[in-house]
Order: sequence, then C-alpha cells, then structure tokens
Amino acid sequence: MPYPGVTIDVASGNLLAEINVLDSVPALAATVSAEGGLVGKTQEVYSLADAEGKGYTQEDEPFVHGLLEEYYNELGGTQRLFVFGLSADMTMAEALAPATAKGVAQLLRDGGGDINLVAIARQPGGEYEAGAGFLDTDVEAAVTASKALCEAQQKANTPVRIFIEGRVANAAASNEYEPNTAANGHVAVVLGGTKADGSAAVSVALARACKYGAHVKLGNGQNGALSVQQVYIGTQRMEDRTDMETLHDAGFLTFMHRPGAAGYYFGRDNMCASDDFRILAHGRVIDKAQRVAAQAFAPFVEADIRMESDGTVNASDAAYIEETIDTALRRTLSGQVSGLQVSVPLSQDVVNTSTLQVDVKVQPLGYLTWITVTLGLAATLG
Repeated sequence: MPYPGVTIDVASGNLLAEINVLDSVPALAATVSAEGGLVGKTQEVYSLADAEGKGYTQEDEPFVHGLLEEYYNELGGTQRLFVFGLSADMTMAEALAPATAKGVAQLLRDGGGDINLVAIARQPGGEYEAGAGFLDTDVEAAVTASKALCEAQQKANTPVRIFIEGRVANAAASNEYEPNTAANGHVAVVLGGTKADGSAAVSVALARACKYGAHVKLGNGQNGALSVQQVYIGTQRMEDRTDMETLHDAGFLTFMHRPGAAGYYFGRDNMCASDDFRILAHGRVIDKAQRVAAQAFAPFVEADIRMESDGTVNASDAAYIEETIDTALRRTLSGQVSGLQVSVPLSQDVVNTSTLQVDVKVQPLGYLTWITVTLGLAATLG
C-alpha cells in the first residue's frame, strides 16, 4: 500500500493549438497488425496521445504510429483525423477498389461522406514481391484502381482527393512511370520519405494540406519549411540523387530545397493528370464548390418553376436561383477563387425533361510556380 498523500497527474498537450480548417476532413488508411483488432476499423483521433490511447502505440502499431507522429508534428496542433486499419496482405490497389471489403470505401462510408482528403500507406510483409523496377508495382496499380472509387464519390457529391504512397522498390533503377500521364486528377503519388526503407511521407503531405485552406498550395513558401529533418528516396538521401527535378516533372508530388532557405519544401503539388486538375489546389477548390453547390441546390429539388408562354424559363425565377447559388458560393469561397459566375439558361425544356441546367464557372487563383527575373547592371536607372 502506498503512503497516504495526494496524487497529481500532470497532463501534456494542453498548449497545442487546435487546427480548425473547415476545408479539410482528413483520413489515414494504413497497415495494422492482425493481432490488434484494428483491421477494417475506423477511429477518430485528435492528437498523437489520443491515438496511442486507442491502440496505435509505438509498441503495438509502430508503422501507423510513425505516420501519426509525422502527421501531428507537421500539423503543429490537434485536429480530428479518421484512422483506418488495412490488413498486411492487402495491397493499396486492392484497398482502393470500390468493392473491396475493409478497404478505403468502408472508411469513406464510416466518415459519413464528410472525408475529403485521404492518405494511404502500407507496410508489405516479408514475402511480398515489389518488382525489380524503381517503383513498387502496387503504386501504378493503385492509381488506376482508385479512379472508379473517386469518380463514384464525385458523382455522390462527396468528392475526395487521395495521397498514394509512392513506395520505392529499387532506388538504383531508372524510373519508368510518369504519374502525370495517368489521367486521374483525384490522386497524387507522394515520393520521398523520412526513413530509408522505401516508404513515402504521405502523412506529411496530408498534414500540410489540412493546415491551410483548400486554395493554398502545399509548397507555399510563405508557410515555411516542412518539419521533416531528412528525406530519402528509397534507401538514398534525396541530396545524393541527380534526377529529383526529372521526377518532379514526371508528376510526382515530391520534395525540394530552395536556394537561400533551409529545410525541405514540397515542389509543385502534382496530381496524376495533365488537365485542369493537374494540381491539388484546383481539385480541392472545385471539390469544395461542388459540396457547397449540392447543399445550396437541395431545396430546389422537386420544386416548381414558372414557364413563359413560349416555353422558356421565367426570368425572375431563374434570377432567384442564380442569386441563391452565387451567394452560397461567394460566402464559402471568399478569398479562395478569383471569381465565379452562375447562370441559368432560359431556353430550356423543363416541362418535358424535368431537368434544369445551371452553369457554374469558377475562376481559380493564379500561382507563382515559376518566377523569371531579368537582372543586370545599368549605367542609368529609369
């Protein structure tokens, strides 16, 4: 029996700021052990300490714990995060297929349609064959498999963007894969990790996205360097490679140094596409606009609208719908877009089709990805 006295438990973490960015509802899907009872289970955590209390400890779940530690270190505060356990024998491609039981589709259902950013990473078993190429063969397969899931989410007005771990199988091999040719702007392949084991820091990318608004690029120089101390491409230090710019140009979401600035930064926030959604910021802004528009349009479903004698839509009713949607979008996207326009074409056959066409145009912000400066000596100024 202890001596009589007063016991005081000193709590830690109370000084961490709550990071509350309404644009982000993040989730992490990662490999867990079969013994922990976390396979196929979704849990909400708010900090690393909270996650440890729910079973994601260094001792029992070292892989997930490492990802969570990176996430909250980069986030620099507390925030709600959905965590989902993948079985060790499930590839990322299998986990991202729409019909896979205990896969990412279940995670999105468990999130009630709120999740809009997902990072996925895996720790293959000892007998797994990753292939002889630069990338694990699972990476390209995951980009392809995820498209159907992402398109289904978009169709349901619950769009999602996904960070896929660009696992490196053989760092000495030449890269043959170009993510920007994959025609899947819903996903990004993160290349480079904080450990020399072929993994990638998807949780760092997720945290940087969640730390700021949807319109802010991951590599925004005004937000400072990342929290990571070292970056590896497979087993090699990033600084020991001469092809980082080539990998960046191929469409990987990867890291870089900046002249005159210490630390690591993300480069261009590349997605696996070359169209309008080739950068993450464009996709996140349009996803936000879609969710807002879906909510704003909901009251008009099965509502009536007046028609003119020539069969066209009543101009006053059309103007009311335009104003309602325009107001909702401007209120929620203020400062995140350059402009927007909502229009209801009047010459529509609503009577026979029961369908109203509304055109919404969103003009994104411009980004100073490349800056060209003309510098030279001059005898006179002016």
